Amino acid sequence: MTSFEPVEPFGIDDGSLSGLSTAAVFALGVEWEMFRQKLRRAVPFTDLCLSANAARLSALAERQGRFVEHHPQCDGWATITVGNLIECESGEPEST
Repeated sequence: MTSFEPVEPFGIDDGSLSGLSTAAVFALGVEWEMFRQKLRRAVPFTDLCLSANAARLSALAERQGRFVEHHPQCDGWATITVGNLIECESGEPEST
């Protein structure tokens, strides 16, 4: 029997999805996976994301050891910038 587990924590146990439509929750999930795929390329990028996902996507990038910041762009949207791996003085990626 094959079992499946999440590849990353989604960060949704805080009730942040309460009151959202199923379509909105679906959109957040699709955006989350598209963002995760971009992180796998290991190159810096800037993207527009749903503001309801900005903190969640930032946490995902930080768990990967990447520099990340997000800022509100306009109603419902945020700009998120992901940089390279953050290295500590030892030259190893910083653990989070």
